[in-house]
Amino acid sequence: MSLDTRPADRPASTRAATERPRVTARRVALRRLVGTGLVALVVGWSLVRSLSTDGALVNTGGLRLLGRLLAAVGDPATSPDFLRIVLDAALTTVVYAALGTAGALVIGVAGALVLSDATWRHPPGRVVGAIRLVLRGMLVGVRAIHELIWALLFVSVLGLDPLVAVLAIAVPFGAQTAKVFAEILDAAPRHPVSAMRASGARSAAALAYGLVPAAIPLLLSYAFYRFECAIRSAVVLGVVGVGGLGQEMVLSLQSRNWDEVWTLVAAVVVLSGVVDVWSSKVRGDLAVVSCSDWSGGSTGTPRGNRSSWARWSAVFAAVGLVAAWFASGVSWAGLVSARTRELTVRLVDDLLPPALPPGGWSVLGGATLDTLAMAVLAMVVAVGVTLVVGPLATRVRPVGTDEGAARLTRAPRLVGRVGARGVLLVLRSVPPTVWAALALLVLFPGVLPGAVALGLYTGGILGRLVAEAWESMDTRPRDALRAAGVRSGLAALVAVLPPSSHQLVTYTLYRFEICVRDTAIVGVVGAAGLGRLFAENLSVFRFSAVTTLLLASFAVSAASEVLGRRIRRAISA
Repeated sequence: MSLDTRPADRPASTRAATERPRVTARRVALRRLVGTGLVALVVGWSLVRSLSTDGALVNTGGLRLLGRLLAAVGDPATSPDFLRIVLDAALTTVVYAALGTAGALVIGVAGALVLSDATWRHPPGRVVGAIRLVLRGMLVGVRAIHELIWALLFVSVLGLDPLVAVLAIAVPFGAQTAKVFAEILDAAPRHPVSAMRASGARSAAALAYGLVPAAIPLLLSYAFYRFECAIRSAVVLGVVGVGGLGQEMVLSLQSRNWDEVWTLVAAVVVLSGVVDVWSSKVRGDLAVVSCSDWSGGSTGTPRGNRSSWARWSAVFAAVGLVAAWFASGVSWAGLVSARTRELTVRLVDDLLPPALPPGGWSVLGGATLDTLAMAVLAMVVAVGVTLVVGPLATRVRPVGTDEGAARLTRAPRLVGRVGARGVLLVLRSVPPTVWAALALLVLFPGVLPGAVALGLYTGGILGRLVAEAWESMDTRPRDALRAAGVRSGLAALVAVLPPSSHQLVTYTLYRFEICVRDTAIVGVVGAAGLGRLFAENLSVFRFSAVTTLLLASFAVSAASEVLGRRIRRAISA
């Protein structure tokens, strides 16, 4: 008698419930065709809306001003007095970014301890669960509002105080940091902290010695990444008038001192380049290879190849933070003064209840549609920049072992890569407000100048992300095809194009979510959309309408974030 050890047949209903549905190549092709058609339809609608204006699009008078600006590129301002102003403005920008990042880390740590499941000894009860849900919603709302909008609100309470720039960076960045820090803590190994808790250790000691050490490389890595982003935000906040390179650049543009503009642009590019290189080196030593890991939402994995660069950078950052605090003149006394409390209460009373802006729902709906059209066209421009400049900025690993041929092409490739990366650095270093001011010299106010400005700025960021992602791709399929006799171009097309297009689509969707939020920047300086309405109503102290515009901006940002996340998950699946 033999014993049958084969598993019994499962009922058909059970098999249907547990087995994944088969996805055929025809279905995949159909999905791609439908997706491409929908994208083309949305882009077409955005283009029609941007061109549907009663007046002319091109400002011929502004073309002469733009020509003068370009003619001054070879003759920047180099007087000692102005260079001292530039140096002071650069130091102010770094100080604001450093203090804002420090504030964001404090908010991020506090928020992460509440949001992370790993920090709780037992599963949270209903009360704690409700508190976490409310906190999560508050953080989503806080980071949905751009830091420039936060700065404008803080100015109405604190005036032109340096604390405005620090808080404007710390508040939205802190909300984002809390989310990422909570994900890092949840992804860390829990065996040490569980063992310490089981042995009777207190919660604080168990977290400090059992959970944080495994997560500290990624936490520090993200902190330096946030500082890199804070430099760009500190330049943008110059529009408010709190100082820094951004303010000097706006003043030079308004006074049409084109030679000063180019000197300030060079200072912004140099500062951004130094911070980019430093931050990338620290992240590479600590945990992640490139900023594309953080930007794409990946928390990475510590690789254990840390060097002394990261340790000395941490010491330098701590010392520099103390120096920045004393050099900034920032005082927390303004937050607790009687005048601040009075103005805050008055601001809250003015903000509530919400009211429609002049023109009612039609004006609000039109501004919302302009915001969406601007973001879509900006991403079209950004993708175009990425496709043109991104491949040139990517480090190409040679195929085969022909050292002579590789040596002949190495120098031209290096020159091209350095030039392409320089172009991307300039595009993302110059703030969108400046790009918008330049676009408004040539184009009349509307959707189009805002889309061009945001597209150039986003193209610099997207091109860098995609180039770094392409550099980390596995090239063994290409090498195998090349070894089998396939031509180099065809091998690269077949083996590299499909995964590279996946990276491009993923990062494009990610940047679109941020681009919707960034439309407020160009709107403040005269482009269309909700940002323009916000600036107009804030300038006449119509705060009840400002509240409605903030709610509309939050709804659009949240909807784009949810939609983008679902599309990325569908693409990954």
